[in-house]
Amino acid sequence: MSEPPKDAFDACPEAARPALACYLAGEISPEVAIMQLLLALGGVEAVAKCLSGLPEQPAIRALLVIVEHDAAALAGATAVVEQGLARERTGAITAIREQFDRAVAIAPEAAVALYSLGSAETLHRATAEIVARLDEWQLIKPDLTALDIGCGIGRLEAALAPRLRAITGIDVSPGMIEEARRRCVGLANAEFAVCDGTGLAAFAGRRFDLILAVDAFPYLVAADPAVAERHIADAVHLLPPRGAFVILNYSYRGDLDADRRAVEYLSERYGFAIERNGTRDFTLWDGVTFLLQKA
Repeated sequence: MSEPPKDAFDACPEAARPALACYLAGEISPEVAIMQLLLALGGVEAVAKCLSGLPEQPAIRALLVIVEHDAAALAGATAVVEQGLARERTGAITAIREQFDRAVAIAPEAAVALYSLGSAETLHRATAEIVARLDEWQLIKPDLTALDIGCGIGRLEAALAPRLRAITGIDVSPGMIEEARRRCVGLANAEFAVCDGTGLAAFAGRRFDLILAVDAFPYLVAADPAVAERHIADAVHLLPPRGAFVILNYSYRGDLDADRRAVEYLSERYGFAIERNGTRDFTLWDGVTFLLQKA
């Protein structure tokens, strides 16, 4: 898409303009654009007012359709934003635990992925896209066992359990784990546990063929980069040779080159080969892939 005129966003607050520019340039999906506008403007009414003041065009109309389509779901996502529960926390893991316990009680889909905008259907589409990439990278097989760090409400367990030997989901939030167990109650090969968020030492002696961390590392990095490093250091002892560690988003600091350098350093230090180093592999979601393989 061509770059919009400099005065195209005059009707919107300054905080909204970067998201709109990225969206109109084709860099982010409509769902991610609405998410970023919610975070920038603080609520759905402000987002609707901003969009309604822009010149009529199909791309802007597509955003308005999302805002108008599922008001109840979007209200839940808005509540998560308005209560300050949609950003990574610095400091203690206990703050992250409290954040997600509160968020999942308000809007489970928005709590696990704000870009879902509270919609179960949108979250399902995003999850299906992740599973499709795992398939493409040949990481899903019926004889494999997986560990999912930061499993949230169990969306990946629901999608992957029928295609794996077993999958274990862990999360620092008891509220998330309770919701995951409820949603996956019929899956005998999916188990869940509350973790302390400091590392994977609790699984010492167990083996997993695949370890996943979907939007979990940004919170670990924000809490303490050493905590993120500990997870990578522990993971190498849980994987067999050529076992895979998939990290989708390493941080939210907005510096992909810095994230790539950090992953390169940690991979070399702990014995991982990098198969994908910060690649953009999704259309609905703006997450980036770090695919590590135990040497």
